[in-house]
Amino acid sequence: MVRRSGSWRARRGTGLSGTVDAAALRAAITAPEPGTGSAIRYEGLCVTGVLDLSHCRLDGAVALVDCVFEEHVELTRLVVPALDLSGSTLPSLGADSIVLDGELRLSGARLGAGGDERQPLFGPGETGGARAPRRIQEGSTAGVVQLADAQIGGNLVVEQLTVADGGAWSLLAPRLSVGGSVHARGLKASGSLYLRDARVTYAVNLHAAEVGGIDATGLVCSGGFYADWGFRSTGQVLLRAADIGGVVTFHDSVLTGPAGSLLLSRLRVPRLRLDLREPPAGPVVLQDATVDVLVDSAETWPAAGELFLEGFTYKRLESAQQVDVRSRIGWITRDAHIGASSFEQLAKAYESGGDERAARTVRHARERQLRRHDRLTGRAWGVVQDMLFGYGYAPRRALVWLLSLAAAGSLWFAHHQPRPVGGNGQRAWDPVLYSLDLLIPVASLGYRGNWDPVGVDKAVAVVLVVSGWVLATAVIAGARRVLGRG
Repeated sequence: MVRRSGSWRARRGTGLSGTVDAAALRAAITAPEPGTGSAIRYEGLCVTGVLDLSHCRLDGAVALVDCVFEEHVELTRLVVPALDLSGSTLPSLGADSIVLDGELRLSGARLGAGGDERQPLFGPGETGGARAPRRIQEGSTAGVVQLADAQIGGNLVVEQLTVADGGAWSLLAPRLSVGGSVHARGLKASGSLYLRDARVTYAVNLHAAEVGGIDATGLVCSGGFYADWGFRSTGQVLLRAADIGGVVTFHDSVLTGPAGSLLLSRLRVPRLRLDLREPPAGPVVLQDATVDVLVDSAETWPAAGELFLEGFTYKRLESAQQVDVRSRIGWITRDAHIGASSFEQLAKAYESGGDERAARTVRHARERQLRRHDRLTGRAWGVVQDMLFGYGYAPRRALVWLLSLAAAGSLWFAHHQPRPVGGNGQRAWDPVLYSLDLLIPVASLGYRGNWDPVGVDKAVAVVLVVSGWVLATAVIAGARRVLGRG
């Protein structure tokens, strides 16, 4: 039937209701009508045959609400002010290069040939499921909903949309352009969403959506990307090289098996939230991403070996619960290929927050990490530097060693006085100054050459001299490292 409702003013004389042929519906929609181009609205039709409105130019908006289409709906290169297919059921929708001044609505619609089993998006090197190549061949790949190169002046509204099909892609929309926002709250798709190189003026809202995966590589969005509050994916979510103006959030989301993971390399966004509901099933890749603020939760960090941070830059770290510096170091070392830059980035984040002590702790951990890959001699020398001086980041440790060695030497020589050189002492015996003179490798206090220890006393003296040189060398090496790296 035809209904007049608000701005959706019906054309006169259509007379369609119940079961109609697609050709009759097309004629009714495209029939020329003089005047202002009023909108047309049909509800509850059962359409047989393929409805083909491709390459048509319509003056008025079209609403086909709660209709059942038995076969494919083809809208390629259709030009129309607005289109509403809310609540309708159809096997598939081809709308490549469609042009709308207003909204495209598919709220509550159901598409696909059936089959609610998820088809997760796997990586090119993985097996299982409906694996899709990283960049698809558009001419030979089909999606249940096709919106390649579509231009939508208003919003794309697909809230509560259900796409149930056995194919890999539920939505195929490369280079999609949306002048408003993408509203996809409660979307349920058995396959994945392909939004590579899409342009969205405001926000992409996927609250509580359930998908097989998302490929939004190269997405440009000035508002935000909201895959949160119950968002669930069984496959990869890719935002590689995406440029988001507001926030990317996966708060309270679930990245479940078999391939739930986040690939966010080269992402640029002011604020990134990774405080998921539970740890992801797969890796989290943040290589070369740039954010101002990272919000995460220690309880949902990825497993060891499943985090990739090299080149990831951020200015501040936030968490719902306090995370101490030792835990943060444990976080970055979950990257099995971690380099010095990841440690330095964490140290700078602490420095910008005024926590110099935490920054020194991170740099100390960096030196320990780097020494693990040295040769045996390098690792041994690293252990010595760590014990004596903390690689230059624990200067008080060197003082403790100096005082401890001086105290031990003083205690020994207080009960074992060496004989004076030449048979008579030119100075009064002082075990403390004698021990310090042995420990200090360069300056002399005038005691070392005036006394001649023998036997065990000489062995103790040699230990003090060698310890003094080792301690001085470690201090100098650590100081050069700290000064050289700023």
